[in-house]
Amino acid sequence: MFQYQTHRYYERCEGLYNHADEWAKRLSRVSYAAFLGLSAGTGVLVVNLLLSAEFALVQALTMALVMFSSECVFGLHQTAEE
Repeated sequence: MFQYQTHRYYERCEGLYNHADEWAKRLSRVSYAAFLGLSAGTGVLVVNLLLSAEFALVQALTMALVMFSSECVFGLHQTAEE
């Protein structure tokens, strides 16, 4: 029974991943870069606030800007088939 429940959980996670992956592939380069920058900056901000780090907002904004600009310039999320 435990193995069956684990398999169902894996299938749900795989379906969620595939759905998110398809959604991300449909985004334009700038939209994807904005999403990537926002998610990276939010993650850095949350971790820094939990750790009570200094300059948490500055670090989060820097990470968001770097991720956004890197993705805009290099476009690594684009596949070769596009």
